[in-house]
Amino acid sequence: MAVAPVNKFLSIAVPVTPGEQKLYEVPTGTSAILLYAQVSNVGINTYPTVSFIHRREARSTGITRDIRVIKDIEVPPNDAAVLVDGRLVLEKTATTLDRLYIQGTQLGIGTITDVQYSPYSGIATVTTMNAHGFNVNDQVAMVGIAFTCSSNAGITTTIFPDPPQSSTIDTIVDSVGTSRTFTSVIGGTGGQFVDHFYNASPHSFVKAVNNSTITGGDYTHTYKSGLSTSVGAVVMGGNYTHKFVSAAPSCIQIQSGGSGTLTPVYVDYDGANGNLKLSFASNPGLSNGATVSIANTSIFFQCAMDNYATNHAYPRIGDPAQGQNLTVAGAAGTHFTVNVGASVTTAHTPSAAVYTPSTGELVLTIPAGYNLNRSQTTKTAQAGTTYDAQTGILTVTSASHGLAVGQKVRFDDESLTFTCTKDGGVGQHKYPRATDPESKKWVGITTITNANNFTVNITSAGADGNYPHTFVSGVSGGIKVAADSIKIGNNSLVYTCAMDNNTTSHSYPRTTDPYYDTSISIGATTTTTISAFVGKTPTKYFNPSDVFYDSNTGDLKLTIPAGYNLRGQTLHSITGASYTPTTGQLDLTITGHSFVVGDKIRIQERSLTFTCDKDLRRTSHLYPRQTDPWYNKWLIVTVINANTIRVNVGASSNTSTHYYQTSLANCIAKQGASIRLANDGFTFTCAMDGNSTKHSYPRSTDPYYNTSVGIGTTTTDSITVHVGKSPSGGMVGPLQMEFIASILENSTG
Repeated sequence: MAVAPVNKFLSIAVPVTPGEQKLYEVPTGTSAILLYAQVSNVGINTYPTVSFIHRREARSTGITRDIRVIKDIEVPPNDAAVLVDGRLVLEKTATTLDRLYIQGTQLGIGTITDVQYSPYSGIATVTTMNAHGFNVNDQVAMVGIAFTCSSNAGITTTIFPDPPQSSTIDTIVDSVGTSRTFTSVIGGTGGQFVDHFYNASPHSFVKAVNNSTITGGDYTHTYKSGLSTSVGAVVMGGNYTHKFVSAAPSCIQIQSGGSGTLTPVYVDYDGANGNLKLSFASNPGLSNGATVSIANTSIFFQCAMDNYATNHAYPRIGDPAQGQNLTVAGAAGTHFTVNVGASVTTAHTPSAAVYTPSTGELVLTIPAGYNLNRSQTTKTAQAGTTYDAQTGILTVTSASHGLAVGQKVRFDDESLTFTCTKDGGVGQHKYPRATDPESKKWVGITTITNANNFTVNITSAGADGNYPHTFVSGVSGGIKVAADSIKIGNNSLVYTCAMDNNTTSHSYPRTTDPYYDTSISIGATTTTTISAFVGKTPTKYFNPSDVFYDSNTGDLKLTIPAGYNLRGQTLHSITGASYTPTTGQLDLTITGHSFVVGDKIRIQERSLTFTCDKDLRRTSHLYPRQTDPWYNKWLIVTVINANTIRVNVGASSNTSTHYYQTSLANCIAKQGASIRLANDGFTFTCAMDGNSTKHSYPRSTDPYYNTSVGIGTTTTDSITVHVGKSPSGGMVGPLQMEFIASILENSTG
């Protein structure tokens, strides 16, 4: 037999707490009718306002609609406002969920920053951000106090008080008007005596907008200065050490004083004077005054200019020795010397340096007469081009290319189009892709097949891509041919960037940049400018699957797909420190560091120990303290030398001499790469209002609104950034309003 529905009357009587609070939710298997509701003003000479909200949620989407039954009604002293006097039907169905909320607005609301709770006595010691203004025996209402508990046994919520209740002020610390701390008996935990630990405003992640996490990007860079480093900002030529690699057979042609050809077994070049010493397996039979010529690009060296990373072939087209008869000198035994021209180092500090992130081009303005006469040229891949996916050999057909072994070429992204049998030759695929190893890279020519064909070695396609490829087309001018090279001094070009609203200076090239401490081929030239391709800065987006905000530390952890390729922070120890209290300058000794101007560091809490003359060095003091302005903050490196960096931590009223004592290991965190968080791109609920409303971040008032933030720690599928602590959690105010309601519940089970 069927079970008859059961009707039940329910009475609700709670104090109206600061902020929005949930009053009622229709239980499962129940329909309900709100018969009556009112709010009473129990305060003295107060005129609070109240809104009564019927919130309906679509259960399939989670979208809510607030039906404000009454909005901002003012309640006079010792009076009441009737909110509902009749029937308000509330539902919980497969599609709909109804809840009731009330939101009071009144004076005297304070923000809670700490709660110490004793489960044995039931006494809560509450600290507010500002003076609370309460007296002993005042009635107050609190909301949104979050705890973590040593045991959850018997505890149904970690947000207190639940349900809302009023309490009485028992004691206050200090005087009325200045006190920020009071105590109140709120009840014990029974015989379990469960420890409670205050948790400042825990946030619950709801959602993130599409493309909420941004890296890189085509941001405007503003050139500030070119630093005069030990090698100069823009270096041309240079007496770099050359290491012999190989020589082509018969590359030395005897022009006078003998006949035939010679093959060197070793070659030594002195860039300071231009002397090239050629050694042979046996006496070449030439005397001083004889002449020889050297075949183009036939002698291979590695060079310190790019840290011996690649082979370079000489003489190049345009070199002083190219196509010239060279006079033999110093002939003795199995060797002789010819002069091929000195490699003189010249350096310039640019008056302007324009970087275009979308193209990757850097245009440097330097004085006229810089003597770089070979600009980059271009070639186009034509029909006949082939790619062996198994070996990685790319043979390019380009009519009358005029290139030589050892010259370098760079293929523009997506400048070569192929079909592939993997998809039956249906789709056309463009290479190199931005993710390919050869993207934005110079590669050396390994073979000259004939006047129309040359070969380079690129990455093989691997097992998954080892399918026959058929050339379709090449973009006109899509192959760049390297010309004369320059070297940009490490960290010598200083810019500001729109990514952080031009608030900080950044020096380039950094250790992570592709042309750090290496040479780069020039592109176009004018009388006073040279251009070079230093790499594009594309915008990349990530969509976090989960986000966790720790309000106690200020860290935001974003879960993103593995393989994101973003640098996290590194940790460093110091061996000394010096603090100037009048200026706030803090110098840290980090032997052999790799920091550059514009880097950011964060110093571990209480990791630096100093004494000072204020107390005649009797006591030790640990920094940074939680009360210090530089606590848990990223600090900008402003000055460096080989073993020291400088940051500013703020001046001190204690201007006595400070003496460094000790420090903790790895107490300095160097910030990693930077990201941007989309404005209002992340939605959370918060314990401050019992997770009843949704809030978006970063807001215009947040420190990382519309600016970049550096990455801290990383895992394979997450990055963490420091966005600032939120030390408060919960609100308290004088008891001014009480809510009562009558509800008829009807069981539908």
